[in-house]
Amino acid sequence: MPNGNYYLVLENRNRGLHLHLWERSTRVWDGATALSFAVSACFVCWTLSFAASFGPDFTITIHPLQFAIDTSFILLMAAPLLPALYCFVTYPECRSSLKNVNATWKVYLVAIVTGLTLPFLSYPGSHYFVFPWGRAVAIHLALVFAKNLFLSPFWEEIIWRGCFLKKVRSFSSASTGILLMSIGWTIWHGGYIAFLYSRDIPVEELSVLPFTYFFTGIIFGSVFELGRGSLWPCVLLHVGFDSATLIYYTTFNRASELGSYVSELIFVAIAAAIFFTIAIRRSRHSEPAPAPTAV
Repeated sequence: MPNGNYYLVLENRNRGLHLHLWERSTRVWDGATALSFAVSACFVCWTLSFAASFGPDFTITIHPLQFAIDTSFILLMAAPLLPALYCFVTYPECRSSLKNVNATWKVYLVAIVTGLTLPFLSYPGSHYFVFPWGRAVAIHLALVFAKNLFLSPFWEEIIWRGCFLKKVRSFSSASTGILLMSIGWTIWHGGYIAFLYSRDIPVEELSVLPFTYFFTGIIFGSVFELGRGSLWPCVLLHVGFDSATLIYYTTFNRASELGSYVSELIFVAIAAAIFFTIAIRRSRHSEPAPAPTAV
């Protein structure tokens, strides 16, 4: 049976671990810390995404429940989930951004409408004249939106807006923080681009996606600023965007249609410029004026 010294040592180790996590969570970031975080997060995402894309794929079946799931799907879900859990546990800023619901109803409305609309603006570049809409599409979109509400978009928002952008803003301006976050956001999606490549999406179409990801990062970061640090407008925007993208590109096999990708990129870039401009102006007005110096 362990003696009293054993429990004392164990308690000291637990106390030391708690102190280490506390110091890490409360430490103010600088450029090197932000870079280290981004590299680590992208490494985890890329590793799991590449394993899902090019590794062996098995189907796990639970016959009594009539349930089956592929290992590639598990790996893709783990890619954002593991870093998000780390951020949520380690950084109180993540938890506070989830508790924060101070964004105005206008920000929520604009976020939802923007997310659901932008992917369908790919239509001007399509070779198919039938617009992918109707009652069946609307129902499908609503179902996909509900299913994705607490999946990858939610976890990615915790990582890149709730944690990274909020920490970077401690040593940078709103414009610099949004741009830095958008660069990391673009690199992060390299793993998903590899997955699309493994699913036979042409390289020509995939070459457009990094630019689209960069501008969507600017939109998401700007909405986070406009939402007063609340993560929920970004979550709704992100879920709507991903859901509408799935609906649009799976209709008439538009996933291999370069014109749709280019059209979407143009409209996303325009929206990013508008959101970014508004967010920077708002942040400048909300920042406190410097204190007067003594003469």
